Amino acid sequence: MENITLGQIRIQLISNDIIRVEYAKNGDFCDDNTFFIPHRNNFNESVCYTRQDGVIRFGEYELYIPADAKSLRGVKLDKNGATVYRYKKQKNSGELPKPNKTPEVFAVFDTPRIIVPQGGYSKDRKGEYIVTEDVQDVYLLLCNKDAKKLRKLYVELTGKSEFVRLSTLGSWNSRYFAYTQEQAKQMILDYEAHNVPLDNLVIDTDWRSCEFGWGYDINTQLFPDIQEFLSFAHEHGVEVMFNDHPEPLNGAHVFKPEEIAYREKNLQALMNIGLDTWWYDRNWTTHLVSPSKNLRWETLGLYLFTDVTKHFYQKQANNNLVYRRPVIMGNVVDVVNGRNLGICDSASHRYSIQWTGDIVSTMSALSQEVENLIDCSNNCISYVNADCGGHNGNPTKEEFIRWMQFGTLSPVFRPHCTCSVERYREPWAYDEETLNIVREYNNLRYRLLPVIYKNAYESYENGLPIFGSLAFYYPKDKKASNANEYTLGGNILIRPVSGDKIEVLPKKYFTKPVQAVYYNGTELQGDPIATAEYEGLNITLDHVSPEENVPVYNFSARFETEVTLDEALRLYVLSDDGCTVWVDGKKVLEDKTLHSALLTAICDAIPGKSHKITIEYFQAGGEAAIGLFYAKIKDKNVVKTYLPAGKWVDVFDGKIYQGGKTIGKKYGLKQMPLFVRLGACLPLAHNAKNTKEQKWDNLVFDYYPSKVATDSGYLYEDDTVTTAYKSGAFRKTPYDVHYDESSDSFVFRMCASQGTFDGDKRFDKRNVVVKLHLLDDIKHISNVTVNGEKTPFIVTDKNTQNFPFSADKSSCISKVVCVEFTADVYKDYTIKFNI
Repeated sequence: MENITLGQIRIQLISNDIIRVEYAKNGDFCDDNTFFIPHRNNFNESVCYTRQDGVIRFGEYELYIPADAKSLRGVKLDKNGATVYRYKKQKNSGELPKPNKTPEVFAVFDTPRIIVPQGGYSKDRKGEYIVTEDVQDVYLLLCNKDAKKLRKLYVELTGKSEFVRLSTLGSWNSRYFAYTQEQAKQMILDYEAHNVPLDNLVIDTDWRSCEFGWGYDINTQLFPDIQEFLSFAHEHGVEVMFNDHPEPLNGAHVFKPEEIAYREKNLQALMNIGLDTWWYDRNWTTHLVSPSKNLRWETLGLYLFTDVTKHFYQKQANNNLVYRRPVIMGNVVDVVNGRNLGICDSASHRYSIQWTGDIVSTMSALSQEVENLIDCSNNCISYVNADCGGHNGNPTKEEFIRWMQFGTLSPVFRPHCTCSVERYREPWAYDEETLNIVREYNNLRYRLLPVIYKNAYESYENGLPIFGSLAFYYPKDKKASNANEYTLGGNILIRPVSGDKIEVLPKKYFTKPVQAVYYNGTELQGDPIATAEYEGLNITLDHVSPEENVPVYNFSARFETEVTLDEALRLYVLSDDGCTVWVDGKKVLEDKTLHSALLTAICDAIPGKSHKITIEYFQAGGEAAIGLFYAKIKDKNVVKTYLPAGKWVDVFDGKIYQGGKTIGKKYGLKQMPLFVRLGACLPLAHNAKNTKEQKWDNLVFDYYPSKVATDSGYLYEDDTVTTAYKSGAFRKTPYDVHYDESSDSFVFRMCASQGTFDGDKRFDKRNVVVKLHLLDDIKHISNVTVNGEKTPFIVTDKNTQNFPFSADKSSCISKVVCVEFTADVYKDYTIKFNI
């Protein structure tokens, strides 16, 4: 690493693509890895440069440092003579630009600077945490407007997202519900009885006894033998998660020695009897305490739960480098009950699975969660997940099915609800049709696990989404950043059937300012305590007061305004807690309940007409929100999907569409907008009750041939559980497909596997089926060869009873040609489908 000091400024040429510029008043520069920048010292590139009169030249760049600078003000970076970065003091942030908005240079700020002691979050650490505010220390990522390169540089510098256990990517069951031990065991048996796969079971907060406050004592009235229950779950291939709402020990911040020792002892004690996963849940009224106002307690909670879990597994492995992968769940930082307010820091993306808070079950909430998935994946939060089906609310049969379709085609599939709903989120709570449809989508997810798992590994390696924006694959297509659709690996396009896209009502529609009058208490009684005037209405309060003299909790307010719209829009009110709404003097909503942020339609506005709106709102506790939102009114029966360049086949009916345009279709309950790119080849596993039982020694390569489009990829395999992959204990099997014009054949090549690993998932021979769909202008295959020798093959007629991406030798969309053989994983194979 090249170090250049100019007065009180030091420049470090960390690599050809990462430049650090640091100011130190007394020349006391920092050489330690830090909380936000944990991997700076891992770089060992040598960068060629020249230096002259405060200008550092390297490659295409010139870095200008002002003479006798007393801060970083005036620092700028030019590329080929044009300025691409000028220093401006900013807080640390984890909000990355959208893929199609990637700049030449992206800046990451290491402030507050937190030095982490050797050994991390443990009572046995060496040294203490050191927190320094208002540091001027910036890292410039020279990404050259390349969205993929930016994310690779970002995770190499700020830390990679934990690579989860394969079981984490399986199916979940989650409720806020006071299970007894026998009820929890029966839930596992119910999944087996209904032939629905299950890998993870969540026991929410009622696992604990509250006799002595929150604490970590087991509620023995509900779970008289918690170790027996955990053993039962493991015998059935199911991992167990406990929800923890941690309270600070005597108000201490998270880096205090007594807090570290308390948290480590108690979290590890329950892991010691078999608990698999902790859910770190931000609290309703109190929360962990951060030592810095510029670092959220949610991020520190993610950090400490992960570190404590990792240390426990390391001890189990006798401090070997190979240990069980730590998995925890926490909140996406600054996504509050489904509302994305912007990712606060460049550390939180490192911590495995994150959920978007308590949401409702409406179709509008589902639309919002699709956007959250895309936004969070853009920010390297790989395992974002929603309370699938809604924490609150009672979805109809169709709404429930649409939620489950989305969940099974998202990074983590975790149906969830609170205890007061009419029906829980198990599919048999509805009817036989619902059960059958949801089971089909569950099984589809398990068949796609080879694709999902490989994408998860690549996300660990380079920060790319598992499921994410099409813009990563079609960077020049502005429509590819569509907020209501996304892709799995570029080959599968997913557009969940959801509700209206709801956005904040712009200020231009408010023809009168919003007049606000605030009161003490939740009943709008007594004398006003404050008044205010706003240009629009979108108030979000994270445990803070809306106005001076107004309390943080237990207040109420009346908002009055007029809006005039120039097109047909549906108006919504968002409230946390409740509100009563009048439109043009008519009461359209009365909600006196306590809940998280809830969107409710209040009227369809008439274009050109002024509508008078009055809202009486109250806030009882926790976060608060009140705002006016809108959505365009559209035909809810027609779902529009944008298809980028190429040809795309609807995996339900086999219809082929030329890309570069938007199509509109109606979908029955069993169907959704789900397309595969012609030219794609997908490795599929077979159905299984859980990932412990699923074996990848029997795979189907599902090929959708094209004479103009190709595909290539690799199958990624490891022991699915431990960190051995970090030491190279994994196997990659490259494959590719193309059309060979000279022989008039479609060619599938599977190369010899590279690497090896140990464990139950390892084998040396694999049963392979290559399944070619007869689509588009491809009507028949005359013969098939394997490594040049003719081999038997079968042709199967279209089977409309099948489901997409089936692992058998038929398809619901076309005739298929299948060839089956036993492959030595360390040999090359070329299969030709000769026309």
